[in-house]
Amino acid sequence: MLRGWRGVMGTTAVTGIALAGFLAGWGDAPAAQHQPGGLRVHNGWLCHGDDLVWGWIQHNGWWRPGQRPNLCRRSVGDPEGDVRPNRTEDLDQLTDNMLRYGYPGFEHNYGLWFDRRRDAHDTGPRESADVVPPFLEQPWARSQEGRAADGLPRYDLTRFNDWYFGRLEEFASLCDRKGTVLFHCYYMQHALLETQAHYVDFPWRPGNCVQDTGMPDQNPAANAFYDISDPTRRDLHRLYIRRCLRSLGQYRNVVHQVSQEYTGGREFVEFWLDTLMEWQRETGQHILVSLGAPKDVTDAILADPTREPAIDVLDLRCWHINRAGELVAIPGGQEIPGRYIASGSQQSQDSSPQWIYRKTRAYRDAYPDKAIMDAVGQSREQTWASFMAGGSMVVAGQIEYPGQIDPPEYVQPAGVEEILPTYRFIRERLSRELPGTAPADIVLSDADSVWCLAHPDGTLLVYTLLGEPIRLTVPGGDAPLTARWLDPRTGELLEAGEAEPGSTVEASPPGDGDWALWLSPRG
Repeated sequence: MLRGWRGVMGTTAVTGIALAGFLAGWGDAPAAQHQPGGLRVHNGWLCHGDDLVWGWIQHNGWWRPGQRPNLCRRSVGDPEGDVRPNRTEDLDQLTDNMLRYGYPGFEHNYGLWFDRRRDAHDTGPRESADVVPPFLEQPWARSQEGRAADGLPRYDLTRFNDWYFGRLEEFASLCDRKGTVLFHCYYMQHALLETQAHYVDFPWRPGNCVQDTGMPDQNPAANAFYDISDPTRRDLHRLYIRRCLRSLGQYRNVVHQVSQEYTGGREFVEFWLDTLMEWQRETGQHILVSLGAPKDVTDAILADPTREPAIDVLDLRCWHINRAGELVAIPGGQEIPGRYIASGSQQSQDSSPQWIYRKTRAYRDAYPDKAIMDAVGQSREQTWASFMAGGSMVVAGQIEYPGQIDPPEYVQPAGVEEILPTYRFIRERLSRELPGTAPADIVLSDADSVWCLAHPDGTLLVYTLLGEPIRLTVPGGDAPLTARWLDPRTGELLEAGEAEPGSTVEASPPGDGDWALWLSPRG
């Protein structure tokens, strides 16, 4: 029974590939086509112009040639040779698919190795350059000297792969125009830890490049890589960071991130941030910067008055709260692989929606001008928990296609049905209103599982995680609010009468499980 309402609630290998193609970059990037306004942070939400950008973020495959998307994979020389999902992506079709199916963000990082032979995770050097496509292009260009562990010429870390950066520019241009987002990770820590197979082909490893980087021959190599007290490595890092900025700094819908799986120390993040800030001062251009690091590093940088203002997005995936309520947060610089403490699958197993809400809400309240992103797996309830706490986007991992088979055309990926009804509801009904909302403590029922986003115009979105009755005080206003139930499994909207401003109302969901109640000013 409803109280305080008016109305009634409705119930194969290729050998002999010529080396010349690997020694120089291929192709030029298209001219930027900027959408007026572009991506910005408004009231703690990522917006493209005036519209909320919400949904899942997928990220690059690290090594597997099929079944994983990668912006800089090339199928040249592949007997299948095709441009299609999970091979050489058709970037125009990919960005259309991202908008259509609820994952408008793409997180890019370079791959673990260049060609498929290393998929076997062996560690021996190659005796030939008979590479096996498709290739995961690296940002650094090859020299014409020596032989790296993959049998190809060594890298020159002072020169860059124009094809690689051209692909990123093409994708960033499409993001600007369409409203998708490129989350660009400058580094890929996975190569520096865990097994030697991940590190053997890494461009900075001794013997793989013409420079004397001072890196160890065996991993773990993360702390050496991040040690900017070495002048050679410091200069190479700075050169690379500025090369990334030269390509991507002009685009509005790029979010700049230090690394995939970063578990390093504070000093390197400060160096990376300072280089970005230096470039912005020199060019007069503003870029969106995401801070993703261990909790102690994140908190220290946010307490730094000179660097905190440079942060636009907070990436909270490097720690979580397990189901026992215990904080799982390693200190930076321990050379612990990030995927063991920071992956969406780990948080999905260990962290309840309630703890995801509390974690996100704490940082949203403390830094209301910064957008929040996190990795919480592909659970609908966990995604809603992050959203209702003010979380702007969720890193859902590597999107796959049905049957883990690379389809010939861009079709609906597997798993997105978990949030697609919610994504379409927000995109079609609330994309302009939600950027004005913030988490509000007006719920009188169980605040541990019933949450509210409120807009000054009276719009409310209330989510009941466990299907419990909703009881709340409706803020004062000038007109009654129209109420509708949203079924997050289907996207169906059911009429639920009206609510008077200033009244205390109660409502029970029309079915089992989680539901959302949408109240909006009449007319």
